[in-house]
Amino acid sequence: MIHEELDEYLGIVSRDNAYRAVEVLKRSAYEVTETVMFCGENGALRGPFVRKRIAREAGVGGAYQEMFRAQQQGRRFVHVPRIEDCYELGDDLVVVMEHVGGKTLHELVYEKDPSWMLAAQVFPVLCDAVAELHEGFEPPIIHRDLKPSNVIVSPANLTLIDFGIARTYRDGAVADTNAFGTRAYAPPEQFGFGQTGPRSDVYALGMLLYYLLTEKVPSPALAGGAFDEEGVPEPLRPVLSKATAFDPAARYGSARELKGAFEAVAMPADAGSAPVVQPLLMPEVAPGAARPAAGAVPAPALVPAAGTVPVAGPAARGRLGKLLRLTEWLGVAWNAVVALFMVATVVAIVQKCTEPPSDLAAQPLWLLAWQYGGTGLMFLGAEWCLLDWRLLRRRVRALQGFRWGRSVVAGLIVAAVGFLLMFLGVAVAAVLFPKG
Repeated sequence: MIHEELDEYLGIVSRDNAYRAVEVLKRSAYEVTETVMFCGENGALRGPFVRKRIAREAGVGGAYQEMFRAQQQGRRFVHVPRIEDCYELGDDLVVVMEHVGGKTLHELVYEKDPSWMLAAQVFPVLCDAVAELHEGFEPPIIHRDLKPSNVIVSPANLTLIDFGIARTYRDGAVADTNAFGTRAYAPPEQFGFGQTGPRSDVYALGMLLYYLLTEKVPSPALAGGAFDEEGVPEPLRPVLSKATAFDPAARYGSARELKGAFEAVAMPADAGSAPVVQPLLMPEVAPGAARPAAGAVPAPALVPAAGTVPVAGPAARGRLGKLLRLTEWLGVAWNAVVALFMVATVVAIVQKCTEPPSDLAAQPLWLLAWQYGGTGLMFLGAEWCLLDWRLLRRRVRALQGFRWGRSVVAGLIVAAVGFLLMFLGVAVAAVLFPKG
């Protein structure tokens, strides 16, 4: 018995050593993700693959084992990566899977710009992908981390990745064992308000639809609201509101139901004369070859019916996109000018404090710093309001949810505080050092 266990362990070690690490893609407290190549006995390399080492003590990663067992039994999935190997080694669960090529949804929206058109091309397939995950397993697997960086779009398909915190639904469970996820896309029940289920991924799909339409990282404050803002077509607002309801029971019952609600608005049955949008996911097919099975390629999406939402043509959207990019770079030049004024303000304040005018020379440094510091804050707050944040919001992922209005409010608050400090400083100086 001991010899059999030892042989099994050595076999696993040998399998693990056959993979050569190329690049570390992500590292966290409980998981390491890296690109690897398989090195055969004859030295031939095969790959690349993605290997994950997940600490078993974290209590996550079980979805990979479920998918591996299903694929070993002959199951094939359209929107789930192929698991090459899955084994336990020491304190880690090791998963080796295919390397999915393509662009993340984040990259795709940045490149093509958010729009109703893009949502009509991508969102139904995204719903199909989540439905495959829910319906392909019993009990269903809940992804729990649906976000733009975990959706890969290639010319031939759309694939969900990163199932590290995915879990199976358990009847009767009150709450999840672990509370993980990305706050912008995860539903309330994922953080201690109940057990996650298929409707939890429906919530995330609703927020992803909002992202496809606006390119804004959604705020939890949007959940179940009216979504009455620029970029969100009015016919889709009720769909978003229901998909992201706080109470899971008030949401759509499944990803397929959400897809049907979206298509009823975006692709109405009476839009027979509407032009056809080119499918976004269109594989290269050799002449005479059969196309992939149904489900691998989305059906052509129709433009919304007349009277709902006007959609600009590709050429117009392209020209508009270039113009917006140009104005963003002009905004960078503008920011440089504003930054120079901010530096000049700081220099002037320091100079006034160290070399005060003759009528203020008798005042101590602390009082000068009080008065001129308040004046400086007032000017710096006003100058901050003039900054252009558009390019930074596009390039820096952490700033995607940043709103220009909030920046202005923050600048005005700083300016108001500076004015108050300056006023009080002058009042104190008038009492302590009266003129004449």
